[in-house]
Amino acid sequence: MKYNHPIEIPRSKSLFFDWIGDRIPVASPNVKGDTHPMAWADDDKIYIGTGDPNWMVLDGNNYVSDPSRGGWSESPETYKGMSGQVVEVITGEPEAFQVHRVHDMPGYVGPGGGGPKPCGMICVDGKLYYAVQNLLGWKEPALPGCQWGGDATIICSEDHGKTWTPELNTLLGEFQEKYFDRTTGAAQSWTLPEAERTGYQGWEPMFPGTAFGGLSFLQYGKNNEEAVDDYVYAVSGDQWDNGRQLLLGRTPKDRIMDRGAWEFAQLDENGDPIWKKELAEATPILEIPGHIGLPEMVYLPSLKKYLLLTWGLHTNFRTPTGSELTILESDKPWGPFFLVQYDWTWYKRDACPYTPRIPLKWFDNETLEGYLLHSGNWETNMPYYLPQVRKFRLTVRTDDCR
Repeated sequence: MKYNHPIEIPRSKSLFFDWIGDRIPVASPNVKGDTHPMAWADDDKIYIGTGDPNWMVLDGNNYVSDPSRGGWSESPETYKGMSGQVVEVITGEPEAFQVHRVHDMPGYVGPGGGGPKPCGMICVDGKLYYAVQNLLGWKEPALPGCQWGGDATIICSEDHGKTWTPELNTLLGEFQEKYFDRTTGAAQSWTLPEAERTGYQGWEPMFPGTAFGGLSFLQYGKNNEEAVDDYVYAVSGDQWDNGRQLLLGRTPKDRIMDRGAWEFAQLDENGDPIWKKELAEATPILEIPGHIGLPEMVYLPSLKKYLLLTWGLHTNFRTPTGSELTILESDKPWGPFFLVQYDWTWYKRDACPYTPRIPLKWFDNETLEGYLLHSGNWETNMPYYLPQVRKFRLTVRTDDCR
């Protein structure tokens, strides 16, 4: 399915969306970061990946970097390095939620798209799987004005984020120290040319390039318990923001770390998937050039439906101009998709929310009310760059006349 704009997508005749609350920021003081792929784990906690986490814990207190000073200072109150992404955990109720650090991931360093960014997380049989992109640094985006999003790999934790395999902190730290000019702090400041950045010391990312370089796992509830089969699915765009298309992949749930076990959907003339081992044979499940940001897909068992969320920036990663939100529904992970909600200005233009997620722990399958957790907030005289939630309600039309 290819469209020029989200409003061209056929409107859902069975599902409707309403905001029923105002935005609520994280309750933890000085917590900064973005992107926040999440997993509702077997221990009933919500684990998240956080990109550009501009805060640290020092002697039991949270400290934040000072953006007016151009980044990280050397004072005791702020972090002395810059981590591209970390692992955190959400606690508390949705309207007073807090964020706590689990692992600093010290080797995953680099500012913005210049270094690693989180894209997907899931818990399966008590193990956390975490997809991280941009592991080979910033490269020229395929579309002008986008942020690079590619070169992704998956790591696994059997102790709820305390340790991860493969252990890449040392290797990635050495790679960045050798080839990234930290004196400039710009995403483009890699001294090794893009064509030569394909790996390091024999290691290569599982999904090089952009085609499946930002995979986000399809969420099937707590510990993947609502899964409809024995596969784990993931959907990926081709850029971090404002990309062109989405591809769908899957792997047996006990072989998530095995790149050779992954296969990808090629849609036939009826829109049904033919599963291909070669990524190059995959076809998009959705195309909206310029409107596909890092995606989120969740399964709602009470409705037997999938929700797909994506987003886009109005102006080439200039946050003051705002962002759009697109919410779609389908009976299958591969579509066809129908438009549930399109917001051209999602909350406020100067707030510029992005990377929407749905914490399924906070979604009530009876009332169909839940919370959308997202990143953003650049408003003047307001706390900046922090996770926040906003409550919503879905309404089902019983006379489905699609």
